Amino acid sequence: MSGAGLAFGLVILLAALAWIGAPLLRREKHKAEDAGAERQRDRLLLVYERVLNTIRDLDEDHSTGKIGQADYEAERETWVQRGIQVLKALDRLDAQHVYDAPDDDEAIDRAIDDEIEQAVAAYRAKVN
Repeated sequence: MSGAGLAFGLVILLAALAWIGAPLLRREKHKAEDAGAERQRDRLLLVYERVLNTIRDLDEDHSTGKIGQADYEAERETWVQRGIQVLKALDRLDAQHVYDAPDDDEAIDRAIDDEIEQAVAAYRAKVN
């Protein structure tokens, strides 16, 4: 085989490796960027599960007579509004596709709690 043939074969081999390897390299870059967003999404889902469990517990307590009607309605409405706000936050997070999530878990928890509390305060101000 001639030198030109070897050089041409080497160029073809390098081009094939670059074509195969490029998507793998891009995928690694996106994984690192999405790690914080996935953690924030997981945290929001955990908060939503807590809201659903609390509502279920309130319904159970009301049906067994452990909690009065007025307290039940007020408490249930508060938790329903929190659930709505968590779902809205999940929708916004999914719609952004670019996440500006903090990396530490405490900051994520504080951000979620702050957003829920602001939404509940805005709802109470609107109702009153």
